[in-house]
Amino acid sequence: MKQTLSFLKRLKRNNNTEWMHAHKQEYLGAKQEFEFLVQELITRISLWDEKLPHLEPKQCIFRLNRDIRFSQDKSPYKDNFGAYFAYGGKKGGLPGYYLHISPKECFAAGGVWMPESDKLLSIRRHIAEDGEELEKILKNTAFKKVFSRPSTEQVLVRPPKGFPSDHPQVELLKLKSFTVSAPLLMKDVLSPGFGKMIDQHFKLIKPFNRFLNQAIKGQKL
Repeated sequence: MKQTLSFLKRLKRNNNTEWMHAHKQEYLGAKQEFEFLVQELITRISLWDEKLPHLEPKQCIFRLNRDIRFSQDKSPYKDNFGAYFAYGGKKGGLPGYYLHISPKECFAAGGVWMPESDKLLSIRRHIAEDGEELEKILKNTAFKKVFSRPSTEQVLVRPPKGFPSDHPQVELLKLKSFTVSAPLLMKDVLSPGFGKMIDQHFKLIKPFNRFLNQAIKGQKL
């Protein structure tokens, strides 16, 4: 990931189309390096998650261009590369595995971010009925060594309407997004075994994704 990180550092300092056009070959080299990693991860994940559909790197990697239509920040490009390995494709709204690479922050994550209202309701109902299973997943020793509890970036102040305030997993019911993440050290990102490490991280997320997918689709992964 040395080439990728080097490019992203320079892009952050020169975030404009003129610079990008002048350094197109540098961008293509960084993109290719990231695509190789994504292809490696697709191959690895397919060995232990047979429900993940056959994916191509382009189906997982997010565009570098930013949507600036409604943003005060008019920088045309993101300063990161991201890839989402999802059961319904990166835009399908289903659980998956996510990798984020940037000079500022690298992390591995999983789950489902800001699900649509019908999916969110299904997840909350599943937690209300079988929250102990989710707690068991989150308290697993191997899981806890790598991942924290689900992100509370998006959370209700009070329990959602129709759910009891004294439910044992009421804090989980308040969540509007169901994701877990783990920060990555730069030395690991630059190491030859980085792909294997991320694969091991993702493997820990599978039970969490399975719970969410069962809630949304009524299917175990």
